[in-house]
Formats: sequence, C-alpha cells, structure tokens
Amino acid sequence: MQITKEQNDAAGSIVEWIANEIGNNRQLHAGTAIAAGARLAGSFMFRSFNFNLNNVSPGAPVLSEEANEKGPVLINVLVVTLKNLGVEPDAGKMNTHSKVESSLTFVETILGLQDQAQSIMNQNNLNKEQMAYSCAIATASIIKECQNDLPVESGFHTAVYGFIEGSKTYPPELGTPKTKNKSIF
Repeated sequence: MQITKEQNDAAGSIVEWIANEIGNNRQLHAGTAIAAGARLAGSFMFRSFNFNLNNVSPGAPVLSEEANEKGPVLINVLVVTLKNLGVEPDAGKMNTHSKVESSLTFVETILGLQDQAQSIMNQNNLNKEQMAYSCAIATASIIKECQNDLPVESGFHTAVYGFIEGSKTYPPELGTPKTKNKSIF
C-alpha cells in the first residue's frame, strides 16, 4: 500500500486536531488521545463500506466481513508507521500491558471529532478508506508522542481496540450536533 503526501498531510492535521480538541494546552490523557485517533480510523473505514442500514442507533455493533478484512490493514499501517517513527513495541512486554480506557465513549469521541476530520479529508481530496489510513498514521504519531506517559505496548493495545471498535460500530451521522456533557468538546 502506498501512502500519499495528502494522506500524510491529513494525518498531521488529525494529530493537531486531537491535541487541540482533547488536550488542555496540549496536555493529553494518552489513552483518550490514542483511542480518538484509532476510533476515527475505524469509523472512516466503517463508512467506506457504504452499508445501507436502517433503524440502527449510533454506538450499536455492526459485524461484517468487510471489517474483518479491512480492520487488520489498519493494524498493519500502525505497525509500519510506528517502526518508521523509530518506535517498536517490546514483544516481551506485549502480554504484560493492556489497553487503557478512554475518558470518552465511542459516540462522544466520534461526535466531537468527526466533522472536522471530514473537513480534513475533503481538504486533502481523500476518500473514506484513505482517510482511515491517515487516522491510523495519526494514531501511531500520538502513541510516539505519549510514550513518556504510557508504555508503547499499552498504546498499541489501545489503538488496536479502537480500530476494531470503530470498524464494527455504527457511528453518529456526520453533522450531528455535539453533546455538551463533556467539557473537552
């Protein structure tokens, strides 16, 4: 898979957007920031499947063969990007570290970030699948930036869970007003 300049540009914009939106003076809760990037990646991948679903509520699970096929590609993008950034999870520590909980639910995360992410996608002339890969690249960058606060192995597990969650969960419709119950949005 070839990552384009536009996808890398979008990834950089996503990192900045998450840092500014979730962070307080760029001070991030590492698990929330990593989950945000990964959930966006999974959600854009889900949207690329173009399912025609009726009577499904945001946050409902939607299992599909498409997610089973494309979800692992997001993990591969994460692994390659981490390696390119000089960050490699320690295989010996992978079983001793687990994912970190986000301070936001899936729906809160997507509602807070999806519309700006779509604008970034459009500005860079990307389709939804390409944007999913850009968000996976952004997630790797966030893991690298947060490695002093969170072990890389925990960041990796958090990202993988977010990819799965995003690619198998019905997202809120684009343009849905954000809820005001979380102060970070």
